[in-house]
Amino acid sequence: MGLLKTLLGPRTRQVTVQPAGTSFEVRSNQSILEAALSQGIAFPHSCTVGTCGSCKCRLTTGRIREISNFGYVLSAEELQGNIILACQAAACSDVELEVPGLSAHRLQPAADYTATLTQSVDLTHDIREITLKLDRPLRFDGGQYAQLACDSVYGARAYSFAMAPTAAGVEEVSFFVRHVPEGQFTDRLFAGELDGETLRLHGPCGNFWLRESRASMICVAGGSGLAPLLSMLEDACARHVGRSCVVLFGARTAADLYAEDRLSALAQSWNGAFRFVPVLSDELPDSAWQGARGLVTTAIAEAARDLISGESEAYLCGPPGMIDAAIPELEALGIQAPNMHFDKFLDGSHGLSRQALG
Repeated sequence: MGLLKTLLGPRTRQVTVQPAGTSFEVRSNQSILEAALSQGIAFPHSCTVGTCGSCKCRLTTGRIREISNFGYVLSAEELQGNIILACQAAACSDVELEVPGLSAHRLQPAADYTATLTQSVDLTHDIREITLKLDRPLRFDGGQYAQLACDSVYGARAYSFAMAPTAAGVEEVSFFVRHVPEGQFTDRLFAGELDGETLRLHGPCGNFWLRESRASMICVAGGSGLAPLLSMLEDACARHVGRSCVVLFGARTAADLYAEDRLSALAQSWNGAFRFVPVLSDELPDSAWQGARGLVTTAIAEAARDLISGESEAYLCGPPGMIDAAIPELEALGIQAPNMHFDKFLDGSHGLSRQALG
C-alpha cells in the first residue's frame, strides 16, 4: 500500500528562478507560486489568485499547465513572449523562469524585528518622518516597505522605507507617515503617544524596486509616496546609475511640499540628466508660486516628453486615483505596460494596506 501511495502521489518538479539562481521543488497539485511561498521563498506576488499580475515571469525552459487562462491578465504580446503567471501555472517538467532584476536576497522571506520609535519630525501639517531603532540589521531594497504594529493598536500598517539601503543592512530605519483622520495608529503617532513605545516591524515587503536598465525613467509621486522614490533614487545615485530621470511630485499647496533639499542634492549628484517638477493642485491663484499647477498627472507629458523612448520606464507611488490617472497618460507617450511599476498607497477604507506591483 505504501509503494502504491508513493507511485500515485504527487510528482515533484524543480523550478529554478533566474537571475537569482534559486531552486525549489513543486508538486503536481501546486502552483509554482504556492510551492515557492510554502518553502519560505519570497516570490514576487500580491493577490495570489491571478488578477494583479505581480507574479509575472518568463518561462525560458520546460513545460507548464495553465490552472486558469493567462489571457485574462496578460497581453497578447506577453503571451507570445512566454510570459506566465506563477500563481496560475503548474509545472509539467523541470522549468526555469526569468524574473528580471530578482536577486537571491530578494527571494528571502520577510522577517520580524523589534523596533523603538526614537524620533518623529513634522515635514508638513499631515506628513511626519519617523525613525525606528531595530534590534538587529535589516536589509531591504530601495522602494520596498515594512509593516508596523504595536500592542496598543489593532492590526499592522504598511509604510515605505524613506532612506537608501546599504549592503550590510541598517539598524535605524525611517518612514514618511501621512496622518489619516481618525486613524488608530496615526492619531496616536501624531499625538506623541507612541514615543518610546516598542513596535513590531515585519519586512522587507513589496516588489517595487529599480529595474536594471539604461533607459530614461519617469517618477511620479503624491503625498507620502515620495518615500519609496527617494529611497530608490538615493540608492541609485550612490551606485552611480547613469539614467536620465524626471521626478514629478503632486501636492495641494506650496506648504505641502517637503524633502526638497534631498531632491536638490540628487539633482547635483545624479549621473545623468535629472529634473524635479513639483505640481500644485490647490495653490491660490494670486500666490507667488511660479511652478506648474493642476493635477500632477496632467503635467507628465510636458515634463517628460523629451526623455521618452521605446524603453523608458515609469515608477509611480501614491494614492490609487493618481496612479490610475497616470497610466493612460504614460501609455499615450508610448511607455509600455511592462515598463510601468507602481505602489498604490491604500488605507483601511480600501480593505487593504498596500498594492505594490513591479
